[in-house]
Amino acid sequence: MAKIDTSKIEGYANMTPEQKLAALEGFEYEDNSAELEKQKNALSKANSEAAEWKRKHNALLSEEEKKKQEDADKLAQMEQELADLRKGKTVSEYKAKFVAQGYDEALAEETAKALADGDSAKVFANQSKFLEEYAKKVKADAIKKTPKPGAGAGSGSGTEDAVDYGKKIEEAQKNGDITAVAYYTRLKAQAEAEAKGE
Repeated sequence: MAKIDTSKIEGYANMTPEQKLAALEGFEYEDNSAELEKQKNALSKANSEAAEWKRKHNALLSEEEKKKQEDADKLAQMEQELADLRKGKTVSEYKAKFVAQGYDEALAEETAKALADGDSAKVFANQSKFLEEYAKKVKADAIKKTPKPGAGAGSGSGTEDAVDYGKKIEEAQKNGDITAVAYYTRLKAQAEAEAKGE
């Protein structure tokens, strides 16, 4: 809303607050409704004329031009569909490769889409997730596959039944079996702790 120009109110600066309020309440704006109505009518007429010209223009287009436009629209639509199909095929191929490497379905799908879109940051982030999960799985499998030590050579009691963990550790080191070395080292420490406790 327009502000009231108080300079048009005679003696406004010297009035008391009550007089100012009364003067403002009695202030009348210039009546612009006729001009506004005139502008609205002109705009409406211009819009009508533009619509009429467009209708005439479309009517003047030859059938051949219409067919060309329809063909161009169809071609653009087919090109878009072809691009979508190619991208879908690429994503499927990438996904199959990720699944073959051990990725779970959801992570493989997400990574394949990121790779097809060129989002290398997402690809590397997902690869890190996969490697962390894979390392946990490998460690768990290694612990499950660690062989249990033999019961011992002797048939008597005491030290005759004890397994020679030192010998087992040396054997595992010669064979390069780090998991077995760690396992026998732990068992040796456990056996020594039990022997001290007796």
